[in-house]
Amino acid sequence: MTFRAVFVLAVAGVAMFGADWKEGGFPQWPENKVLKLLTDSPWSKPRTVPLQWHKQEDRPFTYKDVPGADHSQNRPGGGTIGGSPVGGIGKAKPKLPDQADLIVRWASALPVRQAVALYKQRDENLDAGKLPELVGPAATDYVVEIFGTPAMLAHRGVESVEAVVRNGTVLKSKSGRTWKPSRVKVTTNGDTLGILIYFPRTPAITATDKELEFSADLQILRVEERFKLGAMQYGGALEL
Repeated sequence: MTFRAVFVLAVAGVAMFGADWKEGGFPQWPENKVLKLLTDSPWSKPRTVPLQWHKQEDRPFTYKDVPGADHSQNRPGGGTIGGSPVGGIGKAKPKLPDQADLIVRWASALPVRQAVALYKQRDENLDAGKLPELVGPAATDYVVEIFGTPAMLAHRGVESVEAVVRNGTVLKSKSGRTWKPSRVKVTTNGDTLGILIYFPRTPAITATDKELEFSADLQILRVEERFKLGAMQYGGALEL
């Protein structure tokens, strides 16, 4: 099943599973609870955002900015570099997407880590005894993931994306406190990017902050999401 299909299924099926996230039940969670926790829950927010393929300080972004897509680039002494990723002469220029289906989720939160572990264990038919290892220990930082960003954003390398995300992301609480990323890790996963944003746990986020606003300006896209801390209780405690 494609990510697009999973995204649509999750959003359309909000009422399919009336989860009380304060309850445990792990590792006996059914598949629909695992899916919903990872795609549409207090810790995971799906959102479709528009893409603006331009450089704010420069010229409009074109297909030629995608490595290998410019037929006019030649090697010294003749010949093209690498060839076109979409075929030979006469093929239509690749159309850039105008929107992206994203999920912003708290990758460091215990229920999210448990859901990821269950998904991996079941998908790979691993022994249930592997679950503690797959869940892993609590992270030393808060980690927020942006899932589904088009890989074209990294046409200049993942390091450039990491710099943009680090400079353009902020976490704010309703009480007025702010957190800036301590580091960012970007990986390529097929046609999408995995973006992990690390925020220091000092000062700690508490229930008195009430609500968190996450905003990230990636130049080509901007995403803003709110998380209500009252709904992010798990096992009797705030879990981030």
